[in-house]
Amino acid sequence: MAVITPLFAAIFGLMYIALSINVVRHRFGNNVSLGTGQNQDLERAIRTHGNFMEYVPFTLLLMWFIETLTLSANAVFWLGSILVIARVSHAFGMFYPEQLMVLRKFGVVATFGVIIKASISILQYYMPLSI
Repeated sequence: MAVITPLFAAIFGLMYIALSINVVRHRFGNNVSLGTGQNQDLERAIRTHGNFMEYVPFTLLLMWFIETLTLSANAVFWLGSILVIARVSHAFGMFYPEQLMVLRKFGVVATFGVIIKASISILQYYMPLSI
């Protein structure tokens, strides 16, 4: 059986580098080494990068737990796929808030959905609920 979580970790690793390069690009372009220099584009790039780091590692950990506990590569594939779409949507919504705010909102809701679904799946593994 193939292990799926590392595949998504690799995808998110590349996304992390892309978001990091975007921050560096704005820092160099605006000659700002610390903070935002009151530059809205740089602040947006920093928060997009920061938001990614606030949610993706924890969600990958939940995905890994699901994969190792339940051996369900299929569930992890779908959670990871939704998370990729959510994080790309969120980033574009952050980059272009006036035009694409709906993508940012979708990204937040979908990210929360993945975390909630993963958390409930793990809880059900330990405390099976018969409804």
